[in-house]
Amino acid sequence: MKNKDWVFLVFSLFFLSILGCSKDSSNVVIEPPSGIIDTNLIKLEDAVKHPNIQFVNLINKVRGSVGTLGPASKVIWSRKNDYGLGLYISANHVYGVETWNTRAESFVNLSSVNNGIFLGSQIPQKNGNVLLGNEFIADFKLYHPEIPISATNATILPANDFYLGILDNQRINDNGFAVYPENVQTSHPLEIYDPNSRTTHAQTWSNPIEGKTIMVVGYPQDRISYPNGAVSTGKVFTNTDAESIIAQLKIKGDEEGDIPYDSNVEFIANAKSLPGMSGGGVFNSEGQLLGISVRATVLNNEPILRVVKMTYIWNKLSSFYNNLSTTDKNKLLPFVNGEL
Repeated sequence: MKNKDWVFLVFSLFFLSILGCSKDSSNVVIEPPSGIIDTNLIKLEDAVKHPNIQFVNLINKVRGSVGTLGPASKVIWSRKNDYGLGLYISANHVYGVETWNTRAESFVNLSSVNNGIFLGSQIPQKNGNVLLGNEFIADFKLYHPEIPISATNATILPANDFYLGILDNQRINDNGFAVYPENVQTSHPLEIYDPNSRTTHAQTWSNPIEGKTIMVVGYPQDRISYPNGAVSTGKVFTNTDAESIIAQLKIKGDEEGDIPYDSNVEFIANAKSLPGMSGGGVFNSEGQLLGISVRATVLNNEPILRVVKMTYIWNKLSSFYNNLSTTDKNKLLPFVNGEL
């Protein structure tokens, strides 16, 4: 994920407060109303000590489901499948578009194929300790949408920039050696820090609401400054403002302006993000997953974050599944059941 400037974010004394937005001759300037505390993107270990208890409760509700994928991030969507494993989402540009065996929309039959890795795959400690530690967890790639032949990690569009994977309970301590997991283990549900059962709740995800505050959680590449992840908040722009933002970015020569805004695929928020937070989770005030961070920039000294919607991800997965043969449905369904 790319960022072009350092900016300030905002936290409300009460997390549900909404950031203000006014327009100048450039059409979009964000002006926080009074009563809001300005703060930088903050470390997770600092965020859990914030004096606002509602804010801390929300962080604790979601942070256990956001982990690392190499130098970037991923988020556990659900553990409601037949095996209780972690069905996670990340960005295709994080995994690498050239890494897939095919660019056609496809899934991996994890009952017979072992594409698992340990290296770079971490989630927070299951006891709730905010320190990430040095334990790796087995990570298996499951499904990706179509990836255009012309797409690169830098140019892939939000519509194609996500994939699904599975986490099981195979874990090792980082010893500096390349060790690979056995085939995905289905006999033991994934154990994670999930004090409010967010990943097994009846509704694990939701739609963004224009003007509402969202929370972004991920792992910046700068692990010296953010060794255990980072959190920021922002406001969901209206579709009209989002289109205006993209138009202004195009005028300014920002490459984000060359990627059209598609309200069916994404939403835009004024939340701060750093390289490495791609694939991380974006949540509403109830802790429901709204989507994943994929691209970021700055306009008029304010952060601009592009988020692939859960609605779109669910629709793509559902459509793909419904068009499979009965045999292939039986291979995929145990890993995504509970969300389809």
